[in-house]
Amino acid sequence: METEVNKRLVLIILGSIFAICTLIAGEPGKKDPFIVTTEECSKAPLSPILYGNFIELGYGIQVEAMYSEMLFNRSFERFLPYRDINKIWYDLYYDENDFDKGYEKDWSVFDWYHSGYEHNSWYAAPGDPGKGSVIYDEETFFHETTPLRKVTITPSKGGSGHGSQCLTVSNDEDAEWAALAQDGKYLVSGKSYSFSGMMRSEGDPVDAQVRFYKQGEWDNPIAVFPIRNITKDYSRKEFVFNNMAFDGYTTFSLWIPPKSAITVDDFSLKPTDNYYGWRPEAVEVFKKVNPGVVRFPGGCFASFYDWKEGVGPLSERVPTDSYFWGGQNYNDVGTAEFAMLCKAAGSEMMMCVNVYHPSKRHYDVDFPDGQNKLDYEFPKFMSLTEGAKAAADWVAYCNLPAGTHPMADLRASHGFPEPFGVRFWELDNEVFRWFEAEDYAWAAVVYSREMKKVDPTIKIGLSSYGGRPGRPGYHAEIDRMLQIAGKDIDFLADRADAGPTTRAMIAKVREYNASNGTDIKYCDTEWLAYNTDVRRDAYNMASGGEATKSFMFSKWLYALNLLKNFMGFQRMGDEMLFVNVNNLANTHSQCVMDTPKEGAYLTAAGKAMELLSHSPAARVLKIKEYDPSMKEDFQVQAAWDKDRQRVVLYVCNRTGAKRSAVFDLNALGRTFSTCSQTRLHADNPLAMNTLANQNAIKVTKASGKARLKKGLYQVEAPAWSFTELILE
Repeated sequence: METEVNKRLVLIILGSIFAICTLIAGEPGKKDPFIVTTEECSKAPLSPILYGNFIELGYGIQVEAMYSEMLFNRSFERFLPYRDINKIWYDLYYDENDFDKGYEKDWSVFDWYHSGYEHNSWYAAPGDPGKGSVIYDEETFFHETTPLRKVTITPSKGGSGHGSQCLTVSNDEDAEWAALAQDGKYLVSGKSYSFSGMMRSEGDPVDAQVRFYKQGEWDNPIAVFPIRNITKDYSRKEFVFNNMAFDGYTTFSLWIPPKSAITVDDFSLKPTDNYYGWRPEAVEVFKKVNPGVVRFPGGCFASFYDWKEGVGPLSERVPTDSYFWGGQNYNDVGTAEFAMLCKAAGSEMMMCVNVYHPSKRHYDVDFPDGQNKLDYEFPKFMSLTEGAKAAADWVAYCNLPAGTHPMADLRASHGFPEPFGVRFWELDNEVFRWFEAEDYAWAAVVYSREMKKVDPTIKIGLSSYGGRPGRPGYHAEIDRMLQIAGKDIDFLADRADAGPTTRAMIAKVREYNASNGTDIKYCDTEWLAYNTDVRRDAYNMASGGEATKSFMFSKWLYALNLLKNFMGFQRMGDEMLFVNVNNLANTHSQCVMDTPKEGAYLTAAGKAMELLSHSPAARVLKIKEYDPSMKEDFQVQAAWDKDRQRVVLYVCNRTGAKRSAVFDLNALGRTFSTCSQTRLHADNPLAMNTLANQNAIKVTKASGKARLKKGLYQVEAPAWSFTELILE
């Protein structure tokens, strides 16, 4: 009886939802109907890769929390403090105009925080592990002693060859075993985990044990694995742990007997079901996002990236400082891992290439960073010709068949005989920091020609935004830049919202193409739905004051702004090739997916991207006397699908009131019999998805007859909602 009642309730609810969007429109109401015309916004359908994303290494705990590696700082490296620019973007400073007022060190106080952000220290055990959410400049993430045992852990230079440091564990107890430990290992029953590590004895050969304990409890280990015959020479120790019974947080610990010492390096702990190193649950959520193209490895990080450091066996990849942002890049995620992630979702790949320049030798001269001045030297990134050769080698590594080029053979030797097929290559990021516009355009010619010698089919992107102080911006100099490099590039890598700037730049590209017989496209390779957010007052926190960026990024109101902008990008037609939403994962809520240790889920912006990337809208139709600006929080849109068989209607209601939209479809000359609806909505504009509530942004679906009267179709859009209707 209860089951039957529940079924009836479900049918009633679905029927009510559908009735809202399929009202027979007798009278359009106070507002004239939106008259949909047969005129399409462009001759060709929308780009199939319009909805893209962006991954930046060394920033925002993106790949670290998506990747399956469970040990933090697995090679025991010195941790570069996070730089001022990082703290600014994370909104950590109490006052960005006065750094002396300090910054928030406990990340767990923020609503975006989850376990994927933990920085779990290595510590002498049993002892105090510290709090993984507390991150400050002086923290080394090594707690070297404990009052409970005569055991110390000592980082020092050298090691087995993986990185610049190793760690010595010394136990001076007469009778007690003692350990090196790290908290925060989330285990799932039924899964298997593999451990690997380099070890050597500092004295006689010694046996040790790896033990897993329930976090915070040292009485009874969950599992114990013997590590035998650790000698004076480094050797790799490995085992597989079949976890049959425990779910939850554990402590990983390496125990050594009394009066012994060992040195360790290059540790690793992973679930065995990883997908080319990625957490399978993260890959599944990535597939839901379904990005058409993904940019890698930055961002500002790309300007100091040597791609050869991220290929080959993991034990041979050397961890490096994330110079621009601070923190570490372990190079566990490199070209192959990125390629296989993209292939899992059928996404195009775009590499952001390091364009060498003399001023990169000592980057801080051009970009001072008050608190964390570092004397970094990059002499290998100075020569333009050497940089172009390195970029061409990267193209060969990614795209050429084995047996045709030494770099292609190198890829095959790394276990990937088939080419990755990377089509898009952007020439660096924020190049205005060190390049004059004309100088950069000439550099683009050098790079493009060298890279296309290797693979003529690739598409080269020219950075077209920003500008040096006291000089015209790149937008103002784009005509000259195109005059120099236009025949050698394939798309502009720009940054702008779906407003006048983008329209103006597309017009520039269109004019150049018409005069030169080229087919340059326009792209936004790193976009935030931020600048056109004209309702920032709505983000204010309960305590008052202006909301921070990181508070804003996670909220449904921000996602609605993303949807509104993408409607604008769609209206620009096929001349808009792709827009990469910044970022893919984590990044203090600036993302479309979050990956805590307990799982993975879509954020509010991720729900928006999932809907858009699966929408059949392909040929946007003009609406008579309707050209909304980005300032308007209630917008509508109509489009054919690719084959002009279905009509797709959007209604974006980014206001706090229920709104009505009436579409006049008479000009289309079609009879529509069925309708399917997908609606995104939330209880309030500041709703956000979290680990505890992954469906705060609600998705409701319904389907049924498409009831039109006199060719009119009315949609009642609730407050804070986005509705997609497909008529056929």
